[in-house]
Amino acid sequence: MKIKAKLLLMQALSLFLLGGILVVASIVVASGELDVRMEETLQAAVAGYNGDVNYLRNEGMDIDITVFTGDTRSESSIEGAVGTKAADEVIEHVLNQKETLYETNVSVNGEAYYGYYIPTDDGMLFAGKPRTDVQRFMRIIIAILCGIGIAGFLICLLITMIFSNSIARRIEQAAERIKVLADGDLSGEVAEDSGTSKDELEMMSRAVSQLHRELKEIVTAISGQADRLNDSNVQFNNRFTNIAANVGNVNSAVEEIALGSTSQAQETTSASEQVANMAEVIDQNAKSVESLEHAVEKMDQLANEAKNILTELVAINDKTLSNIEVVSVQTDATNSSAGKIGEAVQMIQSIAQQTNLLSLNASIEAARAGEAGKGFAVVAEEIRSLSEESADSASQIEAIVQELLNNSNESVKKMNEVNQDAQIQKNKLNDTRTAFDGLKTEVDSVSVASKDIYRQTERLEQQKNAINGVVEQLAAISEENAASTQETSASMHALSGTIDDCRQETVELSNLSKNLKEHTSRFKL
Repeated sequence: MKIKAKLLLMQALSLFLLGGILVVASIVVASGELDVRMEETLQAAVAGYNGDVNYLRNEGMDIDITVFTGDTRSESSIEGAVGTKAADEVIEHVLNQKETLYETNVSVNGEAYYGYYIPTDDGMLFAGKPRTDVQRFMRIIIAILCGIGIAGFLICLLITMIFSNSIARRIEQAAERIKVLADGDLSGEVAEDSGTSKDELEMMSRAVSQLHRELKEIVTAISGQADRLNDSNVQFNNRFTNIAANVGNVNSAVEEIALGSTSQAQETTSASEQVANMAEVIDQNAKSVESLEHAVEKMDQLANEAKNILTELVAINDKTLSNIEVVSVQTDATNSSAGKIGEAVQMIQSIAQQTNLLSLNASIEAARAGEAGKGFAVVAEEIRSLSEESADSASQIEAIVQELLNNSNESVKKMNEVNQDAQIQKNKLNDTRTAFDGLKTEVDSVSVASKDIYRQTERLEQQKNAINGVVEQLAAISEENAASTQETSASMHALSGTIDDCRQETVELSNLSKNLKEHTSRFKL
């Protein structure tokens, strides 16, 4: 769609929308004004009532009057309305509340009216105009407004077409000039700029002319600069090629130095780790020597305690041997006493046998004496009983003495064995004390050696710390050298990359200069 048609369509739509809004607004305003005027007319009709309900009809006005007695129409200019009742809302508002009422849609005998009610002493008074008459008048007004809107729309549309043709023609001229510039033809004559008009289209025409002049100057300058840029680009490319070759040689040397520095840093780091491991071993050895020193001191203390205990054990063993000898002597004495007790028991048994024989003889003699010897027989019987009891007790004592002798002999035997064991224990204790004396001597030697090792370990610790410091310094220096060399190598790589990028950019510049040349060649100067 051309600009002319677009302008016409835009203006036509705008005018049509504006006309429609104005017509609708006019109809709304007219309708509201008609309602106000109708209310004033009906109010005046009611106020002018003179007792004749047809006085307005007689004057040729299409307004009816109705008189209400209570809520019932008693007189009316409306045919068939007499005897009908008013609506409930009318009765409530006018009769009960004694207020006037204006209604735009009152139905009387099936016909709609504009109505106005006022209360009276015995009822109401009504003035009404049929809605059909009012609507007919409203349609006439709407038709008139629509006719005016259409006429105004056509007149404005005609004026718009005239201005649109002028604007479209000038825009088409400017578009034609821009198309010529777009095709690259800058050889045409540039219109002179009067600089007096403030019209936007004229300003656009002047801007196109200015664009023509400036574009011609720019293309001419770009064409010359593209040639010089191409020559400079060739020189830059050759120089960057030489720089790239030199940077490649330097980069190779830096990489070799970086590899050597990295290897040196790794070896130094490995040596530092070995020194650290050796330091850990020395520290552990120092701790072990210190533990050994404590252990030797503890062993020496325990050896002294064991020696004292062995001395006490030897003394106790000697005392035990003395006591065993005393117990052995006492056991032999007890054994001798037990033998003497046995001899006394045999004597008691012999006496008991003799006493038993005497009691038997006494019993025989008492039996021979008869009644005179009964008392003696009783004594003889008692003596015989005592003799038997003595014999029994002697037998028990003999058994006990025999058991005592057996136990005493066994005790003597055991005491002899204990004496022998105690003697053996004494010899072993002496041997153990001798061994502990030798162990004490060796422990003292180990203590002296341990202290000497501890002193040597402390000196080794000092040497280790010195070596570790030197190795750490060497490792730090090697790492710094390696890092510096790597940074230098990375910088050289970056420089090499930058040079390659520059070479690439020179290629791009060469291509751009060629493209500029090709594009500027499209313009006809």
